[in-house]
Amino acid sequence: MVNDFKILVVEDEARGRNALKAMLKTIPEIQLMGEAENVDQAIALIEKEIPDLVLLDVEMPFKNGFDLLAALPNRTFDVIFTTAYDSYAIKAIKFSAIDYLLKPIDPDELNSAILKTIEKRKALKHSPKEQINNLLNNLKTTNKQNFKLSLPTSEGSVFIPIEEITRCESDANYTWFYLANVPKPILVSKTLKDYENLLLEYGFCRVHHSHMINLKFISKYIKGDRGVVVMMDGVEVEVSRRKREVFQKSLEKYANII
Repeated sequence: MVNDFKILVVEDEARGRNALKAMLKTIPEIQLMGEAENVDQAIALIEKEIPDLVLLDVEMPFKNGFDLLAALPNRTFDVIFTTAYDSYAIKAIKFSAIDYLLKPIDPDELNSAILKTIEKRKALKHSPKEQINNLLNNLKTTNKQNFKLSLPTSEGSVFIPIEEITRCESDANYTWFYLANVPKPILVSKTLKDYENLLLEYGFCRVHHSHMINLKFISKYIKGDRGVVVMMDGVEVEVSRRKREVFQKSLEKYANII
């Protein structure tokens, strides 16, 4: 492990800063290079010290954590957000594959998140700047269907508009993403379950333990002993018996929306 991994704590409450500092002292691989109680202090420290990781509070008076990121276009550091609220912003954070911790922060979860970040930074194709740019763009988007999803692949992260995803297929601990008008699917190093809750409110439905589909790309549904969805590209996807009721309700809800 590296022993000069520099971390900056940005938290407006003194009690929260002190708690984080106490937890960080138990992690030998890192160096706490500073703390800030507001965005302006944090910007000055970041420009001076160039941290590897910023533990960034989302909600702060006057300027929030996203204001800090927007003010620093040349970002080389990773971010782990800390927040007391499971808010709309968390959805955008998840879409950009950026870590976050809900307060009160659990020491084991903090340690795990930091070690994961250290490992990511060892990967030559890891680009925190691109992930943060995607996050800021998603936050500015008024139509949530225009959100872009960050997909971690062996070649680095790719950012895909939700509306272009036709279906997802499980492959053990990996997931294949199929896109409209793109012949080659993308293999992602996360499970289908990781994406299920994230995409359900965007017109997706889990129809089988191995398949999740985008309802807008359905051509027809063939009922019977073996329910089958025919996608617009001609691919047939089985609807398992235990998923049929949920699928039909999702289909009816989607039809009413459009």
